[in-house]
Order: sequence, then C-alpha cells, then structure tokens
Amino acid sequence: MKYDLSEATELLRQLVAIKSYPGAEHDVQYAIRDWFLANGMIAEVWPTTQAPNIVVRIENGAGPTFMLNGHTDTVLAADGWECDPWQGNIDGDIMYGLGACDMKCGVVANMLVTREFARHRDKWRGTLICSVVVDEEAYSLGANTLIEQGIKADYCIVTESLPDIELGATGKILIKADVIGKAAHGFMPWQGINAASEAARFVVGVDALALGQHPRIPASQSILSFLSGSAQYVVTIPERAEVLVSRQIVPGETNETVLGQMNDMVTSLNSPARIELSTPPPYYPPFEISADHVLVQATQRAFTAVHGRPAEYVYSTGVSDANLFAELAHIPTILVGCTGGNYHQCQEWVNLPSMIKLCDVCTQVICELLPVTE
Repeated sequence: MKYDLSEATELLRQLVAIKSYPGAEHDVQYAIRDWFLANGMIAEVWPTTQAPNIVVRIENGAGPTFMLNGHTDTVLAADGWECDPWQGNIDGDIMYGLGACDMKCGVVANMLVTREFARHRDKWRGTLICSVVVDEEAYSLGANTLIEQGIKADYCIVTESLPDIELGATGKILIKADVIGKAAHGFMPWQGINAASEAARFVVGVDALALGQHPRIPASQSILSFLSGSAQYVVTIPERAEVLVSRQIVPGETNETVLGQMNDMVTSLNSPARIELSTPPPYYPPFEISADHVLVQATQRAFTAVHGRPAEYVYSTGVSDANLFAELAHIPTILVGCTGGNYHQCQEWVNLPSMIKLCDVCTQVICELLPVTE
C-alpha cells in the first residue's frame, strides 16, 4: 500500500482551513464524511449532543477489530500567530497551522490508511474502524459518547502527534470545593465566618496531601481557580468561596479514593465553615498497557522498520481520549503519531513527511494483527 505526500498535504491543508473549536466541529466532520463518501466508503454519522462523530467500518471477513482514532477539534487560536492560523502555510517539509499537529495530521493519516485497506482487501482479514471524534480538547464528549454507544475493538491506535510510542498516561480528576461561611461587617469579622480564609486553609491542606506513586507515571496537582468575595469593593466578610483543583492521578488511584482523601483532609481542618466537595466533569482514568502486549510489540516492529530506529516507550503527564478507550471501553490502546511541535501555541507545526511514515507504521501493524489466515 502506497501513500502520496502531495495528497496528504492537500487534505491536511483543507482540514486546517476549517475552523473547528470544541463544540463547533460540524463543518470539519461533514467534510470528512464527504471525503469518505467520495472515495467509495460508507461514513456513519454517530450523533452527540453537539457535533457528530464520524465512524467508518470496513468489514472484511472473520478476524479481530482494529480501530484508528483521532479528533478534529482544536484549542482556541492564541494571539501572536505570524500567519493566518487556518491558512496552512508551508515552508519546506513543515506546515504551520492551528490543528496541523494536534491533531488533524493524524486524522489525515487515519483517513488515507482506511481507504487503502478498503481497496486492498486481499491483504488482511477482520474489521477496520476509523473513528473521528469531537471535543477532545474540552470534555471528550465525542469519545465518551462513542463508548456509551457501544464501540468495540480488539486494538486501538490514537494517532496523536508524538515522536515515539506512548504506553500510558495520568488520569485527571477535577475537585470543586464550595466553601460556605457567614457574612458579616468587615469591621466586625468575629460576627461572621470568612469563607475566603477557610478556602485558603483548604488550599494549604490540599498542598500537603500525599500524591499517588508509580514507577513510570508521575502524579501531580494544581489549583486552577480560587474565587471569593464581591467583584465590587465592599467591606463585607465573604460568605462563599470556590476552589477548583486539578488532580492528575496514576494507576491504582480512582475518583473515589481521591475524593475520600480530600474529605478526610476537610474533616481534619475542623473548619467553622461548611466545605462541600464535588467532582465535575471531565474525568479521565489513568491507563497503562504492558510493553509485552502484542499491539505494542507489533507497533515497535513497524516503527523500527519505518523510522530506522526503535521507538522509546513514553508516558504522558496529560490526558487524551486514549485514557477513555483503554479504561472505559477496555480496548488495548497506544498512541503513535506524526512529528510536530508548539502544541496549543502560536506557530503550531507538523513535519509533512511524518504523515506518510505514520501511514506506513499503521499499515504494517494492521496487516500483522489482522492477517490473512486461509
């Protein structure tokens, strides 16, 4: 199976040109659907509460099911771009553009690979799924909905851009603390309960908590916001405060264990205020796949053959839809993708030939794991 760099570059340029912020991916999703239809494939529109997911299923006899996955939404364009973020400017082998690297290049590779396997059914057996999802940069509505709708596979590659093979990542829990005190005149603070002060005690307690431990994946946490008092100057003790904590968890930790740890800490504060904890979405469980898994080994062989070097096994301190497919859908999942940089920044870029290398890697992996057995 052969892939054409000029075609891949033009397709990427077309996708980059379509603005696709989270919640506004309709145009790019239907453009992808139309491309599949124009290339003789059935592209199913799987609804979400916002823009739809696009799912292409190529069934080719008995055998395992392999899913290629990517998302089309991008972060918001930052100030300071040196070119139009949606222009897809090319300088040699580099394309600059919002979403070029994260991760429309991976979506392009998935589209081209899926078409080639639809054309060359003699080389494999089983089912190949290409899922193009929405909202990964926000709440992962697309992946969560896909899982709720019953997506199943034996293997999954999420083609997020990175130079090696990712085998695991932290999970993420948001913990919201609502602190309810009692208002009073600022000159008579003893008559009230200062919610801001009690929220500050809560933050100190959070910073003292022990984080989970893992030999390969580091845990972390950060205070995302601290809100209290009136936006207008008044001499009043604040009666309410709100703190939002992002906790990055490791295998062995869960939503329940972290919330239990936080509640125990709140109890130990013996605060005169009422501190109520909740866990708003999104939630991502941590995941890790063994380096001995057949998916990892097949990908390592393909990566080495295509790149001329063995891949390193890496672990992320961030989250992606791979967390959800691995842990909620119970699909063995890894990440491998294109070469690029400046994710979530101005001058985001991708190396264009790396799209073809990604196509070649995915092709070899699928052929190995979905072989002709007659």
